[in-house]
Amino acid sequence: MHSRFRTRGATLAGLLVLAMTALTPSLADAKPEPGAKRGFRLFARPLGAMTINRVLCGLTSTGNICVDSLNSSTIGGGFWPKGTADQYVFNTGLQLAGIIAPDGGPWAGDTTGAFFFDPKGTTEHGLEVRPIHNSTSPDDVAIWPDAARVPCNQLATALCSDPRLGGAVQDQVGAIYNPLLQGRVNGSQGDTWFMSWEGDPGLNAGRPHPLGIVAETRGLGWNFPSGNEDIVYFVYTFYNVSTLDPLAYGAIRPAMADILLEQAISFHALNNALFSVTLPVGGYTIDPLYAAFATDMDVTTDAGSNYASVNLPFALGDTYHESFPRPTAWTFDPAIFSAPFFAGSGFVGVKYLQSPTGPGEIQLYSNTINGGAFGDPQNTTQLFRYLSGGISTAAGDAPCNNGDPALTRICFVNNASSADMRFFQSSTPLALGPGSFGSIVVAYIFAAPVDGVVPSGTSVAPGNATIMGNAAAMTVAVPDQQRLAGYLGFNDINSDGIVTQDEFVVVPGSLVGKAPTAQAGFNAK
Repeated sequence: MHSRFRTRGATLAGLLVLAMTALTPSLADAKPEPGAKRGFRLFARPLGAMTINRVLCGLTSTGNICVDSLNSSTIGGGFWPKGTADQYVFNTGLQLAGIIAPDGGPWAGDTTGAFFFDPKGTTEHGLEVRPIHNSTSPDDVAIWPDAARVPCNQLATALCSDPRLGGAVQDQVGAIYNPLLQGRVNGSQGDTWFMSWEGDPGLNAGRPHPLGIVAETRGLGWNFPSGNEDIVYFVYTFYNVSTLDPLAYGAIRPAMADILLEQAISFHALNNALFSVTLPVGGYTIDPLYAAFATDMDVTTDAGSNYASVNLPFALGDTYHESFPRPTAWTFDPAIFSAPFFAGSGFVGVKYLQSPTGPGEIQLYSNTINGGAFGDPQNTTQLFRYLSGGISTAAGDAPCNNGDPALTRICFVNNASSADMRFFQSSTPLALGPGSFGSIVVAYIFAAPVDGVVPSGTSVAPGNATIMGNAAAMTVAVPDQQRLAGYLGFNDINSDGIVTQDEFVVVPGSLVGKAPTAQAGFNAK
């Protein structure tokens, strides 16, 4: 039971367009009544959830992803399959860290950042800019904001000719979407959308001052093709709102640019007053800026028995319970957990599909442990060292255990004993000028464990994560954890000695078997 991954972009693109044409309201259908505000707070809300397929993923408009949708501080927020007690995620979300360039006036040279999600729960900086809208709610669709429509970069399409959605502006955020989806309410069978920012100095624990970023989050989900029913996607676009110049936002769709200028005005007013400074009216560059997706997965409620690892060629980090148990309260659907899989807690992974500078690529992957050997970042200065790969024992960081992180791109992987594991995956660096923006796209993937790899009840540590991506090493020994995740083999098709994800032989429906489905969907826009 194995397959070789080959993207079928054209076929998948056709399926997406066919489905969305039937499912997505037209521009006229979704406009508010005359005189109504352009759309938030009537029905949209600060809490919500994605439930379009077999994944339940709670959301908050401050920037937490797969968090409890009732905002509990003790209950997990990511369950698979939906409707069961099978918990895979406690909480996750975006982290940013960067250096203010010399054009930053009083803040020039400062290292700072933002925890939209902090696994410690003590230094989160996110606040709502626009609440959560869910395209499966007719009430939300009726007041859907123009800024929340699928961005346009194809001016020839009918919807994108609307001045609020694009007009003469080619917003490059739209480049990841098929032109027939642009301008519509949703780009999938069920979109969620919200905006948050970290620019209020009232939330300033663990940093010298805010960075000046507004984050737009769009969640997407499908029930086709096979495997996609167990995947949810998130597009994070982060905007530099340090400038008061309206022209600086000229490359952004007008409806969004208006919101960003509002936040820029607030950013200057709040920070100039609190810090007794005068920030440059024209804004400043953040260079470099690192974005990261950070997780606190907690597979089963026995969070202290988890491990986490990474497969770099797939840009895919994952978490699992050490012995893949069968908790009494869990439900194991035979359609998911039958051969070649077994009925035990499975994997949850996060795959980078796009970094700000191009294809999905991890700048640095690392475990962190709740109270353990490699701790969570305590402030944004340490966060910058983590995300950039500049780990420093002299500055108080724990040492990496996978060689030079600049070469391996892996810092710390826990193999000592299972624990309350977290991990982060930082993106490649970006120089973000005033009014500029960048995006990362990730896929959450849920999958059952492959049967026949280890005896039932065996504790499985991650092993040597640097093997995945080393062509010579992969022919000798691949960790059991990777085989449980679906690895069957590798063929260097073009004989270049470089391991790429399309050269893996995988178990269909496994974690690494579903990862190509996610990549194909992204490649097909």
